[in-house]
Amino acid sequence: MQQHFQVSGDLAALVRDYLEKHQLCDWSLYRQLQAVAANTRISFEDWWQILEQLQQRLPERNVALELGQCVRPAHLGVLGYLVLACENLGEALQAFQRYQGLLHDGDRAQAHSADGLMVLSWTKHYRLNHVLSDQVLVSGMSRFIRTMVGQPALKAARLMFAMPQPPWDISGYLELADEVLFDQDNTGIAFPPQLLALPVVNHDPDLKKLLETQAQSMLAILPQQDSLVEQLRPALLKALQRGQVTSAFVARELHLSERTLFRRLQSYGLSFKQLVLQTRIELAKQQLQAGQLTLAEIALLLGYSEQSAFNRAFKRETGLTPRQFQRRG
Repeated sequence: MQQHFQVSGDLAALVRDYLEKHQLCDWSLYRQLQAVAANTRISFEDWWQILEQLQQRLPERNVALELGQCVRPAHLGVLGYLVLACENLGEALQAFQRYQGLLHDGDRAQAHSADGLMVLSWTKHYRLNHVLSDQVLVSGMSRFIRTMVGQPALKAARLMFAMPQPPWDISGYLELADEVLFDQDNTGIAFPPQLLALPVVNHDPDLKKLLETQAQSMLAILPQQDSLVEQLRPALLKALQRGQVTSAFVARELHLSERTLFRRLQSYGLSFKQLVLQTRIELAKQQLQAGQLTLAEIALLLGYSEQSAFNRAFKRETGLTPRQFQRRG
């Protein structure tokens, strides 16, 4: 599916700067990156290959962590300067969510509260997760939050990665956050909610208005990606609520033929069966954390004929039984 999605060409400048820092300007990768102009787009696949080449060239370094810590506003284009013009961190994160499409296609960061923390996370709906790319994203976000509020030693409460714990040294991440977790449902960063009120050191309301207008214009002219994945979630929720979890029902909700639905899902590397399962597991986790329904009621709500079938599916996907997940939370 990555051939359909792209990231900002401004990120090429991040890697170029890193190569210059390590005196690798004679490398063919550097010359390749010089050809990537600002305000252009490159595919996710190309971006991943760039990161992989860099890590192979410097195997002794955690290049993803180091790249993230090199992030400057210019590497994020208009989005970088826009968030720096906001009044406080909360407003800056809202702007980041709203205009994140300027940085990359696919999934957008979602903010929510969990365990008394404010969490900014990216799901796995688009299957665009990549070990190095995710690390650059989280490390870069940590760095940029520090830059925004002018506190170079500020630490997040928690960094979360969907990837398994890597074999290399992760101590560098403990300089960014009090806790680093792997094998998580989502990749993200969590911090105490009181940090949202921290003022942004470069706040400029007039500049913010100007940059927001520019950001809106730039989003409007970006090639529009197929919105199927965004449309699928509410259609699947409705199918579950109606007890009609079939491709025929969902296709009707999307005003598509079943054949077209399957063809478009296939172009993304997705299957209808897997999407239904993912939606059920997400809803199950929400209900288990809420603690207001019994396991039998949750199973029924999600369209399982028996609680035992729900238990098996949940454990197969999460490694925990529903009861174990509930107790852990």
